[in-house]
Amino acid sequence: MTTGPDALDVIQVDALLSGRRCALQFSGGKDSLACVYLLKPWVLAGLPVYWTHTGDTIPETLAVVEQVRQWVPDFRVIEADVLAWKHVNGTPSDVTTAQSTWMGRQYAMTDTRLVGRFDCCWHNLMKPMHDRMLADGVDLVIRGTKLADTGKVPANGATEHYDVLLPLLNWTHAQVFDYLQEVGAPISRVYEHFKAISAPECLHCSAWWDDGKAQYLKQLHPEKVQQYQVSLQQIRAELSKRLQELDSELKECESWH
Repeated sequence: MTTGPDALDVIQVDALLSGRRCALQFSGGKDSLACVYLLKPWVLAGLPVYWTHTGDTIPETLAVVEQVRQWVPDFRVIEADVLAWKHVNGTPSDVTTAQSTWMGRQYAMTDTRLVGRFDCCWHNLMKPMHDRMLADGVDLVIRGTKLADTGKVPANGATEHYDVLLPLLNWTHAQVFDYLQEVGAPISRVYEHFKAISAPECLHCSAWWDDGKAQYLKQLHPEKVQQYQVSLQQIRAELSKRLQELDSELKECESWH
């Protein structure tokens, strides 16, 4: 079925999926897209494909999702509202401060509200998907996670909630792209401009600074650059105050010697 390192054996896959309540988790990115095509015969036979719509999905990903949605018989959408969540909880950032957390804000220690990148992702992407798996009684989850992404996968095989199957576990990024081209999958335009290991999820995200999002926005969504810049400036202003305090403490320590 594929030229990738983990070519699927039809009999083995049938055995894995037989009698299970399965779910293929789809993001619209290259890896989960490869999983959808890799398992296309089972998808066409009714394997459910789940996608979390945060309410702020980048347009390039949304275009891929809509194309896949047209031919998937059982496509299930999980709705979230990341923009409303951020309005209540704060701006996503790769670095936060004690003062900018919900506890610090209870004491009015700063006017800036910051939340960690994974806090936002968890509440608006991962948790809605996880909760839906539990609600639907899913006992086998299929994901596109690879070792090439970060060097370690958070779940593989049996977990306390459901089993996790990773068909692309040992694939490289290049092998994923080669496979998508081989099967004629609709590869997102974002990969022509974006240099990170995965595509950005939300258009207005102000975290994931190592993703090169500024360059992506300048090339594909220049009207969003100024708003992104303002968010980063607000984060920087809050962090600068705390760095000044840190430097002051370090200087005091150095004067002890």
